[in-house]
Amino acid sequence: MTQINNESDLYNIHNLCIDAKSRELYLHSSFDSEEESGVEFRSAIMFEKNVRYLNQISHDPILVHMHLPGGDWQDCMGIVDTITTSHSKIFILAYGKVESASSILFQAAHLRVLMPNTHMLIHYGSLSIEDEHRAAKSSFEWSEKESLKMINMFSERCIGSPIAKERNWKKHIIKKHIMSQLDNKSDWILNADESVYYGFADGVLGDRKFPTIDKLKNKINLKEKKLSK
Repeated sequence: MTQINNESDLYNIHNLCIDAKSRELYLHSSFDSEEESGVEFRSAIMFEKNVRYLNQISHDPILVHMHLPGGDWQDCMGIVDTITTSHSKIFILAYGKVESASSILFQAAHLRVLMPNTHMLIHYGSLSIEDEHRAAKSSFEWSEKESLKMINMFSERCIGSPIAKERNWKKHIIKKHIMSQLDNKSDWILNADESVYYGFADGVLGDRKFPTIDKLKNKINLKEKKLSK
């Protein structure tokens, strides 16, 4: 286990959201905001810089500690692109809540683990339009396309999940089921075990596969060493 042994390390963790020695990042709302804003330009830019920096050091895996209540869609997708184009594989351990936009970026990680009391909330994003007719129409059409992108991301993750195997679901059935849940419930809320059941997470910290954070990191590193041989 990497030791934090000076004020500089502590400053980097609390202010720059990075522990370069252990290759761990912290993704949460910006402390510059008076309210918990979730994913927005400051937290997204900080994350993008930190991933870029760690990739320049090595291509060893990166563990992200995430505590986010959702946020801005475009900034969320910026983080998704950062994760999917990173040379270093990115693993996310989520705390407390994985809601709205953060539930989507969580799906981009190479390994997705939830803390035991973490819940996931999935819903369509909100859209506020104050513009002339043609611009409003364009915004609505863009929102519809992005909503479909979200559905496809969750559908892909559900393929091969316990529920899909039990019910012998094909992709089009999975997509239909997810859309029906969102249409009927508006906010579809799952606990940690239900998220794993649907394939929206790979495990829960404390279970047999991921008993502790240190063992989670060891498993990640061992897996990567085997793949590199």
